[in-house]
Amino acid sequence: MKNNYFNLKKIFLNDGYFIYKNFISKAFSKNIIKDINKSLNTVKYFDKNLNLRRIEKLYNKGDFLKILNIQILLLLKNIFRKDFIIFKDKFNAKPPGGDGFFAHYDGVFHFTNSKNEKKNGWYEYGDFFINVLVALDKCDRTNGSLELAKSHKGNFKKLLKNTKNDGTPALKSEIESRLSFKLINLEIGDIVIFSNTCPHRSKKNRTKKQRRILYYTYSLKKNGSKYLKYFKDKKKSKNPLKALNEKK
Repeated sequence: MKNNYFNLKKIFLNDGYFIYKNFISKAFSKNIIKDINKSLNTVKYFDKNLNLRRIEKLYNKGDFLKILNIQILLLLKNIFRKDFIIFKDKFNAKPPGGDGFFAHYDGVFHFTNSKNEKKNGWYEYGDFFINVLVALDKCDRTNGSLELAKSHKGNFKKLLKNTKNDGTPALKSEIESRLSFKLINLEIGDIVIFSNTCPHRSKKNRTKKQRRILYYTYSLKKNGSKYLKYFKDKKKSKNPLKALNEKK
């Protein structure tokens, strides 16, 4: 086996992330893009120049998208020996000149719900999340690929102390300055799997082509599906654009 499951889990436990090469073929990737372009009943976000930046709620909006999710779930089970379920999903298209994003954890922030109650980000829905980034274009330094640092240990309260605690998951500058980030170079069809507690960031797309990825997050199946509740809470949140809609 090209990617040994035991070794991948060992790397994950040590670093919090790993790259899995050639997870899907280029032909399959093209069909994924066709599904995305045809998808209906999704949520779309555009930048100030009206460039499409993100599509959410699309993992089951096409045959190839459905197959991809099933394949990812099987891979996660083979590696971690646990059953997972999708927590949230998005397609990101970083246009030419499109900005990157600040160094942060995923899900470590406070948000205010519709009842004006302060909530603990993703940790309202669970305490273990795995991100899966699928490269639909080549990702490298020139187009603002993902940069990852090793995962941090600790619960929500401990991790929050490393952030600006301003309604976003942005890390304090003094924390970021101590970290060693690795640029994640990916070919079409590669994926990177990483913990939500891995600090990550990206730079601007300095090419003349868009950079497209899928960015799925999974939680443990034993805790039940929180997919619909997450998006419902996000829509009603008092700070949805600031805290729940980080750029990738």
